[in-house]
Parts: sequence; structure tokens; C-alpha cells
Amino acid sequence: MTESKSWGSWRFLFPMAVFVAMWACGRPETAGRSPAVTIQDSAGIQIVESNAPQWNEGTAWTVAAEPEIVIGGYRGAGQPPDSSHLVWDIRDVVPLSDGRVAMLSRGEKKVLVFESSGVFFTSIGRVGRGPGEFSNPEHLQVLPGDTLVVWDFMLGPVAYFDPSGELLRDWRIDVGALFAATRKPNQIPPESVYLPLADGSFIVEVGLVPGDFIPPFGDVYRVPVEFLRIDSTYAALSLGRWEEREMIYLQGPGPPIVPFPFGVQLAAGGTPTAVYISNTDRYEVHRYSTTGVLSRIVRRRADPIPITTEEVQEWKDGYPTSQDWRTWDRAMDELPPREFRPPIVGLLLDSLGYLWVKDSYSLDRSGSEWSVFDPAGHWLGTLEIPLGRVEWIGENLILGVNQDPDTGVQVVEGFRLSR
Repeated sequence: MTESKSWGSWRFLFPMAVFVAMWACGRPETAGRSPAVTIQDSAGIQIVESNAPQWNEGTAWTVAAEPEIVIGGYRGAGQPPDSSHLVWDIRDVVPLSDGRVAMLSRGEKKVLVFESSGVFFTSIGRVGRGPGEFSNPEHLQVLPGDTLVVWDFMLGPVAYFDPSGELLRDWRIDVGALFAATRKPNQIPPESVYLPLADGSFIVEVGLVPGDFIPPFGDVYRVPVEFLRIDSTYAALSLGRWEEREMIYLQGPGPPIVPFPFGVQLAAGGTPTAVYISNTDRYEVHRYSTTGVLSRIVRRRADPIPITTEEVQEWKDGYPTSQDWRTWDRAMDELPPREFRPPIVGLLLDSLGYLWVKDSYSLDRSGSEWSVFDPAGHWLGTLEIPLGRVEWIGENLILGVNQDPDTGVQVVEGFRLSR
């Protein structure tokens, strides 16, 4: 299970603290005070709106201040050689039942398995086009029995391995059947699997604009898209229409992106499996069944986070010094000022079916803030996690990736979660 797709991974250094509420959901409403949560039904869709967290000082979850698992990182000159050189361009991180940690290295184009002590155990797969080989691996899953599943890029093969690296089976997506199921007028077909699901089905994203669409120069735009779940028979089940992240069209030098963009976020998990999607324009997450039925809308009252001039400059400083900003600056100066960050910047489902919503990240890649919702959609509270990129959350462990902002060296870390 991984964190949903997001545009960036910059982070602030957060102290280990929990935001708690001083009242519970069940307290009766009093004059001048809204109830902690309101629930209503609209055309068969449950709307759960939280105005305050349910945790109090005695019930709030906590995250350890120091990691108990550390894999990779630069040990410095003169230190004994290790396997930290393997930990780079890490995509997904998942635990195995015996405590080992598996991760997908897009840099090495392999699955790397480490002991929880950080000692390298084995690598799985290699570059190639044969069974159990990858061109550009994109997704890693762990299934019951510690079966590791690797999904290759561009609708490539899907390989199943046991934790020792033995290939169990290999199958290939029927691209013709997939395109036939998703082909519609004025629709751009999918290029890759957006998110695989535990039952072997997968979600793709299709564009809903003509292929020759060109946005007006200097305008911020969002491409309309539709998410489709593709089942074993290649039937396409719609998960609604959304808008991709904001981009800016420039004729000339300058990055085609904007700071703190709004953009769709998606995650899946729970029992039974459900898909959660947010357009990030407001603090609202839609819950779909795998058959495409919208069953719940989860909302939370949240104050907007202003964007400061200093933050925009810090965001720009994160790009190579050779970047030419002149065209970009002129285009942004002619647009309305960007006042607030998106209220949601990531989604993740933990192993127990709790929804974690990423509220903010830091530009220096040192931490992230998450709101936790129970399986019924009630907001429990907010946690600050010392990981810039959270990849997996279990009953009592959080796994993710930190990155040194100066050297770019990555380290995989695991923090104890106390519920």
C-alpha cells in the first residue's frame, strides 16, 4: 500500500505532537457550538462532516520521535562500506510478515529486501523483457503470504514473486482489450496503470480532451480525466470525472508547473476494498466501491493555509540554479495571486482501513502532517510524522522515505505508531 499519487514531496520539520480536541463526537450541541460531527444522507450517499477531532489527551495516537528502522543513508567518508548506495529513487516501501522490508528501486530497477536492522538481504528481478524481468518497474504490492507483485511501466508485464525472489507467475495486460474498453470520442487512452488493487484489478486514468488540445499561453489549466477500474474481464467501471494537477502553458523557458498546485489524489484499501478520491479544491474525499458506486463523502472543517512570498521563493530555489524564471515570472504576475495551499495533498489507507489525509508537507523534505479518519469517516485527529513521504501505515508501524535536501540521499525509515 502506498501513498496516493502526489505532485511533490517537500516537507517541514515538524515536532512530534498531536493535535487533540477537548470534546468528543457524542457531546450534545450547546449554544454557539457546532456538533463535532454531522451525518446526513443524500440520494443514498452518506455525508460525514467533522467540525472537531474525536481524540482527547487520553485517547490520541502518538508517533515515536526516533525511527526504529533505518535503511540506507550516507554514512560518511571512512565508514565501513554498506548497501546504502542501493537506496535511491525509491518508489514503494512495504513490510513483510517476518519484519523484513521490501522496496521498489526505480534507480536499480529491482525490488530490494532488507532486514529490519538495515542489513541487505536480497534483490529481486533485473532489467529485461523476459519472465520476471522489468523495463521500468512502477508499482510494488505485498499480498497475503508475503507475495510481492511488481507492475512494469507502460502497461507492461506483472510479476509475482515469493519473498526469496522466486518467480511464481507472470502475466501481461491485454492492451488491445484495455483500449477497446476505454476508447471513447475525445478521450486520451491510458498510458500506464495508475494504481493496482489487491484483487489483481487495476485503475487507469484517461484524459477527456482531444489529443491536439493546447491551452492558452500563460494560463493555468487542469486536464479533465476519468478514473476507470479494469476488472479481470476488462470491463471498465467508472470512478467519476476529475481534474488533474494544475499546470501553466509557457511558450519558452520556464517550468510548466505552479507552486502548491491543486490536483486529484487517489488511494485504495480497506475491507472490502474501497477507492478514495479528492479533487483537493476543498477538504472533501469521495469513497467509491470497486464497482464504481459512490457511497460516502468525507469532509472536515479546516482553516486555509496561506502561501507566503517566502515559500514561493523557497519552492523556486528547489530547482536547478540554471532554471530560467523570466517567462514564468511574467506569466504568474499577470494571473490572480495564489493565496492558499490545497487543503489536501495526499491520501493513504492503512492496513486496518483507516483513511489518512495528508494536510501539508514541508519544502525542506523533513516531515508531513496527516489527519486520520476511522472506517466510518469520522475525523479522529491530526498527527505530525517525521517522514517527508509516507509509503505504508500498519497497525503499529509507519514506513516511508526521507531525503537530504542538500545531497538528495534517500533513507527509508520506520517509526513506531501507538494507537
